[in-house]
Amino acid sequence: MLIPLPNARVVVIVLNWNGAAVLPACLDALRAQTGVEFAALIVDNGSDDGSRAMAQHAYPEMDLLALPHNLGFAAGNNAGIEHVWRENPTVEFVALLNNDTCAQPAWLAELLTALTDRPDAGMAASKILQWDGQQPPATIDTAGDLFYTYGLAGKRGSGAPACAYAAPGDVFGACPAAALYRVTLLHQIGLFDPLFFAYNEDVDLAFRAQLMGWHCAYVPTAVCWHRVSFSAQRLSDRTLIWTKRNTLWVLVKNMPALLLLWYAPRIVLHFVLSDLAWMLRGRVAPVLRGRWQALCGLRAMLRQRANIQATRLLSRRELRARLSAPAMDYLRQRTALR
Repeated sequence: MLIPLPNARVVVIVLNWNGAAVLPACLDALRAQTGVEFAALIVDNGSDDGSRAMAQHAYPEMDLLALPHNLGFAAGNNAGIEHVWRENPTVEFVALLNNDTCAQPAWLAELLTALTDRPDAGMAASKILQWDGQQPPATIDTAGDLFYTYGLAGKRGSGAPACAYAAPGDVFGACPAAALYRVTLLHQIGLFDPLFFAYNEDVDLAFRAQLMGWHCAYVPTAVCWHRVSFSAQRLSDRTLIWTKRNTLWVLVKNMPALLLLWYAPRIVLHFVLSDLAWMLRGRVAPVLRGRWQALCGLRAMLRQRANIQATRLLSRRELRARLSAPAMDYLRQRTALR
């Protein structure tokens, strides 16, 4: 049930950018949530397709934060979270939901139950299913995110039948298309890095959470349908640039030095092979631009790294246990943009 933002223990933030075609389904599903009281905040990222006005008039019970222009996924969600903190300093949980999702009725209640039962978990990951906007989905988009020893994050269970991955457990991180975060965690480790703009900002946040000893709970009963990459599909060159830049930044900021050296051969091999594969498909310019931007931002990442590594609580041995290393697993994820 929706309640006013200042009174809410739980707030759901829906980041919208030009989502007129998909936003109503998302907000209707949010209205239909059962078993939990919560507030909803729509953060409009400078839309120019009328979706902001539509949301304001058709969903008056949901708060609206209108940003002057597109700040990107990271800074846009940060603006929403900071707005929530100003309006409600006692909020305990913040959920993020993409505008191209359709959360099933028990989605939020199941995530909240999982974090309430797991004080060691700072975030909860949904079972997100690939949706075409019409038929009920048959396959998984992600059952929580993993981080591989060759230096990249991956979608757990991607392409598997929707009924798979039915057991709860721990994963490395939560896809922020549909995830719940404990406010205590966010106060401790900070929000998304706005320099990332979009892509892998969630991996960076999850890595920082892991380094501080937090767990991420996978909740298979928290089901959300997702029209994957609706907002980014028109910006394919830019998404490739951001991805090639941000994957390197995640490692520079977060991987402890000795582990980075230990895994360096497989990391370098995978990065080189991945870059060559994209360039052979004719994507030379965005790959090179992404890597160049990564190098240009290296100083800023190293400054952040100094603080992250100085304050981390997780030992290298414990972190290694939380990383995934299935042989050549990336070949089974070749459809993912990495």
